[in-house]
Amino acid sequence: MTLRLRLLLVGVVALVFAGLAPNALAAAKVRVLHSAPDVPAVTVYVNGAAAVPSLAPLQSTDYLDLPAGTYKVAVALAGQPESAAVLRTDLTVQDDKRYTAFATGLLANATVKLGAIEDVLRAPFSRSSIRVWHNSPDAPNVDVIVNGQTALSNVPFGTASQYLPLPAGTYDVRVNVAGTSTTVFSGSVTLARGEPYTAVALGSVTGKGAPFGVQVLKDATSGALLRVLHASPNVPAVTVFVNGQVAVQRLATHKVTGYLALDAGSYDVAVAPAGRPIGQAVLKAKITVADKTRYTGVARGLAGAQRNKLELALQRDIATAPSGKAGVRVWHLSPDAPRVDIWVNGKKTLSRVAYKRASPYLELATGTYRIQIAVAGTRTIVWSGRVSVRADRAYTVAALGSVAGNGKRFAPSVLRDA
Repeated sequence: MTLRLRLLLVGVVALVFAGLAPNALAAAKVRVLHSAPDVPAVTVYVNGAAAVPSLAPLQSTDYLDLPAGTYKVAVALAGQPESAAVLRTDLTVQDDKRYTAFATGLLANATVKLGAIEDVLRAPFSRSSIRVWHNSPDAPNVDVIVNGQTALSNVPFGTASQYLPLPAGTYDVRVNVAGTSTTVFSGSVTLARGEPYTAVALGSVTGKGAPFGVQVLKDATSGALLRVLHASPNVPAVTVFVNGQVAVQRLATHKVTGYLALDAGSYDVAVAPAGRPIGQAVLKAKITVADKTRYTGVARGLAGAQRNKLELALQRDIATAPSGKAGVRVWHLSPDAPRVDIWVNGKKTLSRVAYKRASPYLELATGTYRIQIAVAGTRTIVWSGRVSVRADRAYTVAALGSVAGNGKRFAPSVLRDA
C-alpha cells in the first residue's frame, strides 16, 4: 500500500460568520485548525469582526459555508482587539471547494505562519478514505505504518499525502521516526463508510508548548445522493430547480438523471416546463435527505387526471449493492395500470405490486433473467423482456408509461442504482 506525497501550497486563513449559506449547493466550506503548539489561544477576525473568539492550541472548528469571495483576515491573541493582530492577510475562497485553514510553526523560533490546505469535497460513497498530514514543526521526518505495512516513508514537516480509499473498518497506525523503529505515536483509527479523514501529526516533540500527538479529523461525508426520474407519461420535458437554482436544465419524459451529491438537510424542489422560469413551476415540494443515503426524486402521475394526479415524491434507493450478488427491485410507476405480479424465469416472485410501490431488492446471481409483468392474479402478460445483471451492482426495473394511451406507452426501464 503506497501513497504519493505532494507538497502543501501555503496559503492563508479566512473565516466569517456573516452571510453563511446553510444547505448551499456550491458554497466554499472552511474550518480553522490551530496547529502552532507554543502559541496560546487566538481570536480570528474576518472583515473586522471576531469570527472565532477563542481557538486553543491543537483545536479546530467545524466547517462553515462561505459565499465565494475575498475576505480580510487578522489573527490576534485571544481577547485582544483586531488592532493588536500579529498576522494579517486577504483570502479568496471558491465555490464548491473545501479547506482547512491553519496556523503552524513555533513562536520560539519566529516561524509561525498561516496556511491553508484543500480538503476533499466528497467521500467515495461505498468506501472511506484517509490521508496523513505532518504538521508538527519540530518533529523529524516520519514513516507511517498501517496494519504492519509501511504506507508512507520519510514524510517531512509541511506535507500531506493524497487520500487513500480503504474499506470501512479499524486500522492499527504507528508513526515512527523515519528509517528507525522509534515509535512516536501508536493507536487505532476507525474509518466509517462514506467518510474521508485526515490523520494530522500535531504538537511539539521538544517540549515547546502542546505535546506531540496525532488527531484524526473527519473532512467530509459523501452526503446524500439524489437523482430525478420523469415518470409522468403525458408531461413533456421539464426543468428541475433545487433551492431556486437550476439543477436539471432539461429532463425528457421517462428519462433519469445521474446522482447529484447534496449535503444532508431539507431542500425546496420545483418542476417547470422545460426552459420556463421557476415562477411557472407546476410542481413544488420540500424534501429532506439523510447523509450517506441514495434517493430517487420522481415526478409521477397524469396531468389533468383526478385520480393519480401529478405529484413529486421521494423514494429511498439501496445504499450499496449486495456483496457478491446483484440487487434488483421492481417499481410500479404506471399511473393507469392495475396491480401487477412479477415473474422471474417463469416463477412468480412478487405479487400484487400497486402503483407507486417499490418492491424490496431481490438478491440474484450474475446472469440474464426473463422478467414478465402480468396483471395481478392472471397470466395476462403486459410486458416481457430479458434483464442482465452483475454481482456487486443494484438495479431498479421501473414500470413506466400508460396502458390507456395517456402519453408515452407502457414500457419498463432498467435503472442502475449502485
